[in-house]
Amino acid sequence: MNMFNFDEQTLVEESKKQCEEFLQKEQRSLATFTGDSSLMYIPDSKLQRFLFDPSKGVLYLPLESFLDRKLDDNQIMWHIYYELALYPDWKQQTRKYLNRKKDWQKEIDRMTSYILARIKKEGLGKDSAYQPKIISNYVIKEILDLLHLLDKLTSFLRVLQLCPIYRDEENFGKIISYMKQTGKNMESISQMPKHRAFANSFLIIELYKIEPKIEECIKNPFDRKIFNQPFFDFIHYQLIRQINNGQGIIERDPFIRSFIFPTFEQLWKEEIDQMEFYESKGQEKEQVKGSKNPFEQSKVDEIPDSLESTQEEEKKILEEMLDISTSAQNMIQNEIDLVPYGISQADQQLFQFYSNKMKSEREQMRQFWKKLIGDAKKEISIKKDGEIKGKLDLDSFINSYPDFIEAENKGNYKNLPIFNRYLLESQTNILPKRIEISFVIDNSGSMNASKIEAARKALAVTLLSIDDFNRYLKSNAEQLNQKVEVLSETWFFGSKYYNIKEFNDKNVKEKEKSDIIRSIVKLDATYGATDDASCLREISNAITSIQENELKKGKQIKIVFEMTDGASSFPGSAKEAVQELLSKNVQVYAFQIGKNSKTNEKIFNFVWNEGCKQSRGVMIGEQVEKLPQELLKAVGKNMQSIFNN
Repeated sequence: MNMFNFDEQTLVEESKKQCEEFLQKEQRSLATFTGDSSLMYIPDSKLQRFLFDPSKGVLYLPLESFLDRKLDDNQIMWHIYYELALYPDWKQQTRKYLNRKKDWQKEIDRMTSYILARIKKEGLGKDSAYQPKIISNYVIKEILDLLHLLDKLTSFLRVLQLCPIYRDEENFGKIISYMKQTGKNMESISQMPKHRAFANSFLIIELYKIEPKIEECIKNPFDRKIFNQPFFDFIHYQLIRQINNGQGIIERDPFIRSFIFPTFEQLWKEEIDQMEFYESKGQEKEQVKGSKNPFEQSKVDEIPDSLESTQEEEKKILEEMLDISTSAQNMIQNEIDLVPYGISQADQQLFQFYSNKMKSEREQMRQFWKKLIGDAKKEISIKKDGEIKGKLDLDSFINSYPDFIEAENKGNYKNLPIFNRYLLESQTNILPKRIEISFVIDNSGSMNASKIEAARKALAVTLLSIDDFNRYLKSNAEQLNQKVEVLSETWFFGSKYYNIKEFNDKNVKEKEKSDIIRSIVKLDATYGATDDASCLREISNAITSIQENELKKGKQIKIVFEMTDGASSFPGSAKEAVQELLSKNVQVYAFQIGKNSKTNEKIFNFVWNEGCKQSRGVMIGEQVEKLPQELLKAVGKNMQSIFNN
């Protein structure tokens, strides 16, 4: 049994790794489809269906379901596309999706009034089972269910339009097979009330190319024509046209109101007219096709064996997206304009998420900085000779003896400097005038979503904390009796390396903020291999002879922190670059995150720890979420050694 569990866990881990590698290759396709390159995709072995967390920008994939169904790569991608098909429109029209009830209030009121009139006609207006609130909630649910079904139809069509591979016979056949498993078949239509059967028929026709028969309909609603076109064909081509034109709910809902809802409403009214109403007392078993009680508020019909988010889950996603958008808008209104610096509103929203996520850690660092500066300018008790008050000091008395004789003749001993006492005197450590901190981040293809997430959090809170520290240093420059500045830069490396954020020597607020944001949002695992050696060597080569001399004297401090998920592709060169930086009095450290082979761990230790007087490399391993606190701890420890020397 234990062996079986071990083998099963090994299979899951291997499948997760393969899935992550596959998703990494498809990153560009996913970014094109969703319009958002910052979204991350993380396989989760415990999930049964998709879970989208907009606050993290992560879609969690139901790995267990993928394995159980033995889905191939194309099928997995189809499910992701289908789940996120409306995401671009959700982002643009979040409030519109959430305000549908208000936008459709006229239709809700009209249908509610129709049903209440029918109830009143039956003499049941005062019956507790048919009160206006109950009827109104029923009508709201039916209309919102219709709109959700048509949203899913649009999602289905959008995937086919943007990804033609799913139109071919083999892939389309697999889609049909999945839809059958979720109850989307011809038989299901016959079990539904007429208006629901009509609403569900659009997807059924798209799948099976056959118009289902709707029970108790004398004339099939799909037999009618609009503008001399068959009803279904007209609806299909208009939705396709909207998709191709990049249109969404703004255009779709008025179209539904004009061409689909009237038939839906007509069939619905026919059902109401055919209903038999009873007094609720003792008549709770009233039978109407498709429901034991037509007005009873039940949970959303659970789609059997479905991988997609439910209607209720989508509502929660949209509510969270609105909160994020509102928060970002408030921030932007109160902030400087960063568009001229190449930072879009979407970039600012993503950055704001990480800023909010690490608020607690940042606040802890603020308290740390204040204490650090306070300790650096603390007062100490010093014994002072030659004072006019205190205890008699023999040396001072001897030195001032002539003055003492004169004072004795005058009978006035005031102001004689012949005493000693302890006084508090402000003492400031001699500090470097400039501290440079370089962050070197692995942006290679092996950095999966969870590692990128950890690196973004670590980088965001550390860069913002350094920004806070700089402000405190400026406001305390007078007390410190010297000017100290702490500057940061960021580098990304993979097959090549890039300087993402420069040292902000001129202290331009807009540039500093935009560079910090860019350091977070551009971290996306798209740089190929793990060549950190070239990047470290570039940092070393940029050190001038003057700076090297000041580093030696302690007038400047330079620290480099590297974050990587594996071993250097060129360990010999990386080792040489580390040693070269150390020889120039640069402090260099590295953090390794994620699961690694014994070989990679050995290489990491060779580069960062072997032959060093102190350990330079920290292996965090699979607990990647610890990276932010480990980086902050290392930065704080280095600053403490500088300010409390």
